[in-house]
Amino acid sequence: MRFHISAAVVVTAFSLVYRLDAAQYGLLFFAIGLVMTAECINTAIEKTVDLVSPGQHPLAGIAKDAAAGGVLIAAITAVIVGVCLFGHFPRLTETLILIGTSWRLPVFAALLIGGFLFTFYFPAKK
Repeated sequence: MRFHISAAVVVTAFSLVYRLDAAQYGLLFFAIGLVMTAECINTAIEKTVDLVSPGQHPLAGIAKDAAAGGVLIAAITAVIVGVCLFGHFPRLTETLILIGTSWRLPVFAALLIGGFLFTFYFPAKK
C-alpha cells in the first residue's frame, strides 16, 4: 500500500504539470482508486485468513495468492491507463523539460525522496 500511495502522489503531481483535461483526470483517479481498493481488499482477505487459519494451509495460501493477484491486475491496469494518458511523446518530453528547468524540479525531487523514505525506510505500524 505504501508504494501505491507514493506512486499516486507523484503521478498526480506530474499530471498537474502535464495538464490533463477533466475526462483524463477521471480516468487517472479511477485507476488510482482501483489500485487502492484492490489493496484494501487484499489486506482484509490476508488478515481474515490469518485470523481463521493461523497455521499454514494450502487453501489459505491460495486465497492470499488470489487476493495479491487482484492487486497485480489492478496495478497493471493502472500502468496501462498511465501509458495511454502520458504516452504522447512530444508532450511528455516538453513536460519533463519544463520540470527539469524550473522551480518544479526540487518539488518533484522532494516528492520522490519522500515517497522512497515513506515506502522503504520508515517502519510500518502493525
